[in-house]
Amino acid sequence: MNRFSKLVMCSSVLVGAQFATTAAMAQAAPDGVLTGFVTATKGITLNCTLTLTLDAAANTGSIAMDPGDLNCAALNFNNMPYTTTYSGGVLTFLNVDVTTITIGDCAGDISGDWDGTTLTIDSFLPPATGGPPCTVQGFAS
Repeated sequence: MNRFSKLVMCSSVLVGAQFATTAAMAQAAPDGVLTGFVTATKGITLNCTLTLTLDAAANTGSIAMDPGDLNCAALNFNNMPYTTTYSGGVLTFLNVDVTTITIGDCAGDISGDWDGTTLTIDSFLPPATGGPPCTVQGFAS
């Protein structure tokens, strides 16, 4: 019986250590200002500087896209700040509403993968009233 008790105790320690390591590897939600670059497409392709302003405690965030291309300044993000969610390393901006320079605008949720230092974006917003979706690919850190 003594050997069995030691075996159970050792197994418990190993399993507990695995859970502790997994919890330590989880990343906190991004917070503060992240900057980077994105390629945005809706009929035309724009290369823009991206600025995200995040408040993790309030679950809110704002988005700005600046030149790069001069037309980036014509993208208007309406009704900010947006509600954000963060789960399993994925940051999502909810109900994003964008006035675009091409017909149809875009609206919906957009997400990116957070690794603790960089948000990688490879996502799209559906068209609000017509035309193709808005695709967004890039990063912010």
